[in-house]
Amino acid sequence: MSLVSKGIKVSRGRGEEFRKALVDLGVFDQSLRILSDEAYVYLPVLDLDDEAAGELGALGEFELVFAEFLPREQKPKAEDILGRRPHFEMVGDIAIVDPKDAEEVALALMKVHRNIKTVIAPMGHVEGEFRTRRFRHVAGETRTATLHKEHGLLYKVDLEQAYFTPRLGTERLRVARQVGPSDLVIDMFAGVGPFALLMARRGAKVIAIDKNPAAVRLLRENAELNRIGNVEILEGDALEIAGVYEGRADHVVMNLPKSAHIFLTPAIEAAREGGIVHYYSISPEEDLYGKDTALIEDAALQSGADIEYIYRGMVRSYAPRQYNVVIDFLVDQR
Repeated sequence: MSLVSKGIKVSRGRGEEFRKALVDLGVFDQSLRILSDEAYVYLPVLDLDDEAAGELGALGEFELVFAEFLPREQKPKAEDILGRRPHFEMVGDIAIVDPKDAEEVALALMKVHRNIKTVIAPMGHVEGEFRTRRFRHVAGETRTATLHKEHGLLYKVDLEQAYFTPRLGTERLRVARQVGPSDLVIDMFAGVGPFALLMARRGAKVIAIDKNPAAVRLLRENAELNRIGNVEILEGDALEIAGVYEGRADHVVMNLPKSAHIFLTPAIEAAREGGIVHYYSISPEEDLYGKDTALIEDAALQSGADIEYIYRGMVRSYAPRQYNVVIDFLVDQR
């Protein structure tokens, strides 16, 4: 039985290019089959906002239509085997599962997901100066390295050597969309580059800093892999390096949620007049922004700057009654 749904109409020769773009934008409707005729391909889509439509328009001509799409056959799901929905996270072809029922979940996942080549379980929390964690091999190939795709960019990731989570993908895109082609951006804790390279792809000049040598090595490889040259990669302490750029940055990204407050003063001082700082923290449910607002205002006072809050948001749940939050604020240097 066919369903009338939204789609885009493109010439047959451009169908695969537009399909990949829709997937990267998160608006391709995976539940419906693609249609085609002699001249055109009809790709099923979810809601297209102006930003997504603009990015598609940059590829070439397309027409928004309604068409009768056939539903895809439903593949067996892991929850059908387990009797419950499993909790897992995908990075490239690696599934990260909860340690308490790892073997059972791994067996179900590998039965129904051909793209999963490795299943691992964390052996503890993120810890140490370089924010890394150890994993236990559960099933499949024995490795923690993979190639992960996000918003059209490829990232070499090693989950034991440098912290990475796909759960920030939407947040990274939100920040990147604020960046202009002439902006200077300082990414104070760049990791393997998911914020830095996405912003650099939009034409910004990015200063990407990280203290972890393994993360810096992977970041350099990822810049080369994606052919992005307008990023300067620096290994070292952001407390010291950020001061070199005093009063110059249009955007400062502070994605070190457990200890970003330590770096607030150099971040504020690095921002130009009207520059934006994107500050991340882990906060309890009962006080999502109060503690961090006080820390930001204290740092601004020490820096002799005025600030204006322009956005507060919950990025993701982190632990029971705890959330990863973001606070964006403008800096006015006195």
